[in-house]
Amino acid sequence: MDGFYLISKSESPKKNTVLAGFAILGLAALVGLFMIVNTPNHESTILSQYKTEEQEFTDYMIKFNKNYNTDEEYLKRFKIFRENSAFIRVHNSLDKDWTLGINQFVDMTLDEFREIYLSNEITVPEEEETEDFHREHYENVEAPTSIDWRSKGAVQGVKYQGQCGGCWSFSTVSAVESSWFIAGHGLPDLSEQQLLDCGGPFGNYGCAGGNIVYGFSYVQKYGLTSESIYPYQAATKTCNTSKQSQKIASIKYVVKVTANDPNALMAAVAVAPVSIGAQADQAAWMYYKGGIVTGSCGIVLNHAVNIVGYNNGNNPPYWIVRNSWGSWWGENGYIRIAISGGNGICGVNMMPMYPVS
Repeated sequence: MDGFYLISKSESPKKNTVLAGFAILGLAALVGLFMIVNTPNHESTILSQYKTEEQEFTDYMIKFNKNYNTDEEYLKRFKIFRENSAFIRVHNSLDKDWTLGINQFVDMTLDEFREIYLSNEITVPEEEETEDFHREHYENVEAPTSIDWRSKGAVQGVKYQGQCGGCWSFSTVSAVESSWFIAGHGLPDLSEQQLLDCGGPFGNYGCAGGNIVYGFSYVQKYGLTSESIYPYQAATKTCNTSKQSQKIASIKYVVKVTANDPNALMAAVAVAPVSIGAQADQAAWMYYKGGIVTGSCGIVLNHAVNIVGYNNGNNPPYWIVRNSWGSWWGENGYIRIAISGGNGICGVNMMPMYPVS
């Protein structure tokens, strides 16, 4: 015991010096932290940032008519809004070919967005499912450098599918509208609700999802009535056979375009707007504001849209894609996606087809 005491005594000046040094440093750190946290500038910066974000959220709620029933729901949406807004700011600082922006989906998680607005996985049809479709061999056809069917009056204004996974019906209807116009008729405004309600026997599930293949199969048999006769309700209802029978547009057949071949797809789009599938459960779609999407966004198809034009002379070349999330989304309801080989960016090359009236 005495030996231990003697060793401890001989080292105590050094130990005491070290301990005193740590104590001084710790005290200084605490004092510094206290001063930083309690300085008016620090407090005002944090408070100012919070107030700015809260005002942005208030403006967002007004612009997109958002209402939250409880304080808990408000705080939850505010937190998601702040996180997604931060993600958007970071993306836009990276100097990519496309930008993201604040839109109606920014207070939602990706899982919520996927469940409400997208379809279940849209499978590329088996050969026997499209055996009645025509095959056009566009591989050796030289397509024009660019085309935009909107400028020819062949595309209806962008519509809004609402909280319904009925994108497949919007893609089907848009293609039929354009086909009817190209055949020499006027441009009709056709009913998506008819497809949602009446397309079930062909393999579709209304707002729970569907496939453009089955949508076109339905139209081949029944045709489509107008939006005014069978208006959209963003919900699956019982088929109104009386309204269904008031056909104002029809198709003769459907052309299945060679998959995973951008040259064939360009040649097809030069003939008519084309229905396609895409993977859209990505930030590039959810928050898209403008520019040309050049990054990978998957090939698990869960959304149906329409290519209504392209520009192969641009750098990078791009598809003009009509969506069904309202004209406030993206570039007035459209998204531009870079033309590429294989499956294509977001899988846009995988299952192209269009109807002929």
